[in-house]
Amino acid sequence: MKLTYRGNSYDYNPPLLEVTTSEIMCQYRGQPTAYTYVRHVPIPQMAARLTYRGVPYQTTRQGSIEQLQGSAAQGQAVRQGLNFAGLRRHQLMGMSPAAQARRDLLQEASLKHKESVARSLEHRIQVAKAQGNHQLIQQLESEMSQTV
Repeated sequence: MKLTYRGNSYDYNPPLLEVTTSEIMCQYRGQPTAYTYVRHVPIPQMAARLTYRGVPYQTTRQGSIEQLQGSAAQGQAVRQGLNFAGLRRHQLMGMSPAAQARRDLLQEASLKHKESVARSLEHRIQVAKAQGNHQLIQQLESEMSQTV
């Protein structure tokens, strides 16, 4: 869609959302209407074996909970190194898969943010060069050297 704002023309392409039609029928001003909503994208969850008050269970990638068998699960938990508090040693040290996934996600977000800032600075430097603003170019280059 071509738009103009204060004399500047630009192309606007709004993000497309997947819309799902519900099976629920309703009436709007006397006309039968189907309810539509934006399709939710499931966020994959971390699969982990956990214990709550001595009862072992595990979470699946879809976020559901599965009960583990009592004696077999307890034997497996002992082999995996449970300590007196019921927590695995690697969970106490922050080495659980969920903690590692969080750290990876945080590092990825930090990297994307730095790339975005660098891209923005590069664009601002190009615009300043096109305008011939040498003072702004010097400021932006010093800012670029500080961020790198």
